[in-house]
Amino acid sequence: MSSFKNAPDIMGEALGRFPINPQFRGGKVVKMSPESPNRASLLLDKVKTMRLTGMAAALEEQMAASPEIPLQTVLHLERMVAREEALRTQRRLAARVKKAGLNPKTTLEGIDYSHPRDLDRGQISRLATCGWVSKGNNVIISGTVGSGKTYLAGALSHAACMQGYKVLFRRLPDLLREIDEARAAKGGRDKFLEGLAKLDLLGLDDWGLEMLDPQQGMDLLEVIEMRHRTKSTLVASCLPLERWVGVMDNRTIGAAVMDRLVHKAHHLCVRGDSLRREYSGLV
Repeated sequence: MSSFKNAPDIMGEALGRFPINPQFRGGKVVKMSPESPNRASLLLDKVKTMRLTGMAAALEEQMAASPEIPLQTVLHLERMVAREEALRTQRRLAARVKKAGLNPKTTLEGIDYSHPRDLDRGQISRLATCGWVSKGNNVIISGTVGSGKTYLAGALSHAACMQGYKVLFRRLPDLLREIDEARAAKGGRDKFLEGLAKLDLLGLDDWGLEMLDPQQGMDLLEVIEMRHRTKSTLVASCLPLERWVGVMDNRTIGAAVMDRLVHKAHHLCVRGDSLRREYSGLV
């Protein structure tokens, strides 16, 4: 504790010093007992775990100076620590969402169930728990143009971020372009694919929007193969499943990709008129 002797006594100034033998006229206290854990010692452990070094040192000094600490003081400190913990959790989530390439406003709470498009609330609620991510299963969202597939894919990806999973969300054409750009650097492509393989969830939007040449097909197959059975992939596409193979020049590669995706996938089929038309304000 010697390194803190000359430091300003911030906690003491804020909360007041505890006398060695306080004379309480009433109210509860937390008794310091080496035999059994108590709120003050548990709080100290929490503060140390959170690496609040200065606060931990000040709290230890207070505990050493007095065998009893007022419960109200401990509760006050617990509220301060809880506030700091909540702030850190919020920051970590914001960082994960940003790194994933997601819109932070695209959440499950924002899903519009009033628009007739055959959304199954129960199915979405089950997927929102992200049990499928922990099992390495996939999700396929297909349906008509403008029916909200991208939003649903983003909202489920956001839910995975909230639960601490490592997520990346990309349009398939953009991801294939990133792989091609990584190929220009020595070992860059392999390093990029290794990063994709480690993701808990890879979200791919606009699947089938463009025809894939043989090289793009091989790149996509390698990505899916590296993640098969252990990691989850989410796909959003305007095309029905039976037409997926046709978007690749090499239909054998297309069949191989499909075989690895579809058999471990939950399927959401979204139908209905375009939400963009309804939200445009011109109808």
